[in-house]
Amino acid sequence: MIERLADWARQTPDAPALHAGSQTLTYRELHRQVEHLAGVLRARGIGRESKVALLLPRSTDLILGVLAVLRAGAAYVPLDPAWPEARRAKILADAQPHVLIGGDQGVSLAELQDAPASAEAAEPIALDDAAYLLYTSGTSGEPKGVIIEHAQLLNYTAAISEALGLDQCKRFALISSVAADLGNTTLYGALWNGGCLVIASDDAGRDAAAFARYLREQRIDCLKIVPSHLAALLEDQASTLPQVLILGGEPCPAAVRQRIQALAPDCRVHNHYGPTETTVGVLYSHSQAFDAQGPLALERALANTYAQVMEPTASGLRLAPLGGLGEVYLGGAQVSRGYLNRSSPAFIDDPLQPGQRLYRTGDLARLAADGRLHLAGRNDQQIKVRGFRVEPGELEAALLTLEGVSQAVVHVSAGQLLAYAVSTRPGAELLAHLRNLLPDYLTPAHVLCIPALPRLANGKIDYAALPAPDSLTTRQAEQPPRDALEALLADLYKELLERDSVSITDSLFDMGGHSLIVIKLCTRLRNLLQLDVPPATVFDHPSIAALADALRAQESQPGKLLKIAELRRMLAAMPAEERAALQARALAASQPEASRT
Repeated sequence: MIERLADWARQTPDAPALHAGSQTLTYRELHRQVEHLAGVLRARGIGRESKVALLLPRSTDLILGVLAVLRAGAAYVPLDPAWPEARRAKILADAQPHVLIGGDQGVSLAELQDAPASAEAAEPIALDDAAYLLYTSGTSGEPKGVIIEHAQLLNYTAAISEALGLDQCKRFALISSVAADLGNTTLYGALWNGGCLVIASDDAGRDAAAFARYLREQRIDCLKIVPSHLAALLEDQASTLPQVLILGGEPCPAAVRQRIQALAPDCRVHNHYGPTETTVGVLYSHSQAFDAQGPLALERALANTYAQVMEPTASGLRLAPLGGLGEVYLGGAQVSRGYLNRSSPAFIDDPLQPGQRLYRTGDLARLAADGRLHLAGRNDQQIKVRGFRVEPGELEAALLTLEGVSQAVVHVSAGQLLAYAVSTRPGAELLAHLRNLLPDYLTPAHVLCIPALPRLANGKIDYAALPAPDSLTTRQAEQPPRDALEALLADLYKELLERDSVSITDSLFDMGGHSLIVIKLCTRLRNLLQLDVPPATVFDHPSIAALADALRAQESQPGKLLKIAELRRMLAAMPAEERAALQARALAASQPEASRT
């Protein structure tokens, strides 16, 4: 990868390579800064198999840090600033980096930029050198670090570029955290193909209108994103999509595909699959029909990689018959070195191809006669939450560290991540502690305290017998809306949370809300009330009553929002035909006199 950057700096020195906000770096400038920073790191003793932690927001500094670490021959360890301090500390304790860049305890990138560089030439980078260390949720209760080498990253970047025709793209979006590898497709895809990596602002990732402006104003033609995140960002009336859209991290529902088709029928949409342990993704599809109701199939493996659907036998593993349910094993040039400081039975020798290694994904699938692979769930309790891997064991282990919790189990019900604890402490109190320990995607919607875990005759947890949240929640008298504005908010909360009732004093997040629901809520409020509602307003005022007060404080004319809300609710209550006729008359009345005659 680093050699590729140097090549573009020679071939197209003045072409834009990196853009963030008002700043643009050309390939010449990017290469020069990376070379200097790498020399500074080498002067500090950083070299092959060293580890450098990066605690930086999505920014130009982050990309400079990533590339400088690679150029120095070391491996970078990305940390998300949004993670709780306890989570970051746990990863730092396991990774033991030689240097931390960013944060209160680390050295700043500006300080490194001003420091003298080593005069010694950099050692050549070997293909089996570590490139980065990425942490995922672990079954043992601790996050585990996956070691990706330069050879695996190189094969992925070259293969995905060829498979999806990324050389035709010029401006690549980076809208996700690099602490998960989803964004590596565009990060390395842009630099491999001589394009420009355009870093999205935080607003573009959490506000539908800002996302649409970002795509248009920055002329983005390649985007990689999680389907659930995309669905929330496509709620704006001015939504748009780039020429190439890559979906990954979780299945894409038919409703999202239909929305994409309606917005951009010429958009090339690719489904991309693969766990972190096999370097971002191995299987992919070309654009597929949007009218299918089932999951998108996976059509091909990237160059130098392969997938096998296998089933166990008394003598070992064998290929599952066509159409038969089996487990997905991935092999080839992108299988990672393994986990830092631990062995794992997930990495095995390929019984059918001596000398090859396989990664056991835990995903179940069926291989069709046409060669397409159809995923069909998991063979364990692992789940995906907004594209992130969640091992229930890690959440259960975190619960068991809390005082007063003797047993714990995690379960998914009606799309919600629920935690059950044998404890006499209030569930809300335990949940507050978890929010200080875990990233938001690992934090359950509810912690429900019960006297004992229900078990089957064999001693295993009886998940079907776990009580529903409503049966355990002691609710105070529900407080109804006091005016039309609160009533409109209550309708939105019920729709987005899929609840029959809400109280105006209940927090959106205590009822199972999360960041993607906030995006949808803000977009709908903008459309309904003609008022910009920043996500921070909802996070700071999560109950209906508090949010209504915050919105009233923003109005330029007292009482205006109440009148709009009354009108919106009146229109919503009308029969569809009568509402359409009324809107048509209003539109006609708004036209100039000449256009009406």
